[in-house]
Amino acid sequence: SEKRKGTSLVYLCTPTDLHLVPKEAHDAAEREYKDYSKRLYCIVMNLLSRGKCLRKNARKPVPGEGGDYYMINGVSVAQGPNYILAKRLQHWRAIVARSKGCHVSSHIAPATST
Repeated sequence: SEKRKGTSLVYLCTPTDLHLVPKEAHDAAEREYKDYSKRLYCIVMNLLSRGKCLRKNARKPVPGEGGDYYMINGVSVAQGPNYILAKRLQHWRAIVARSKGCHVSSHIAPATST
């Protein structure tokens, strides 16, 4: 936007990332995992995969200024490190652009099976 006034950046980010969420969403994820993981097919899948499938994605709260931060880890190992790095670079680029006064829009795309 330094060379072209009025330019904006728009990113379509991935839901398979680590996201900060409200406490209510974190608590709901904890409850859902507790209930869902007790199902027979979940227990079987967890045993067959040696614990690689059906992992808990709600992380412990991290204390910070103004209160705790609640996180949901939606990173998919199947996508590999290059994918998550590329998506992280989009976030960083958006932050840098915003700090320089550029309008930035970053939306989370709906999940798809690929």
